[in-house]
Amino acid sequence: MPSHYNHTRHANDRSTARSIPMMVVEIIIEYGDSCDAGYGAKKYALTKRSMSKLRKFAGREFAKVIEAYRHRNAYVVTAGANVVTVAFASKPIFH
Repeated sequence: MPSHYNHTRHANDRSTARSIPMMVVEIIIEYGDSCDAGYGAKKYALTKRSMSKLRKFAGREFAKVIEAYRHRNAYVVTAGANVVTVAFASKPIFH
């Protein structure tokens, strides 16, 4: 899966510090739902609906791995063509 986003130094540092692999970042952007994060940025996160799409594409076992390693709670913030940061949400981003 080729990335259409550049990863800022901050995003790389946060990804490493929070143990969120860049492959998971790309999956969240590709399959997750998005909302406005302000100042032209977008926030992406995996929801029940997006996990269903991921299961159909990659299989049930792959989706279980995403959920088992807490990556289901991760989110990504992009601005333009840049991944700005990645983190874990303490509560659901989408209701």
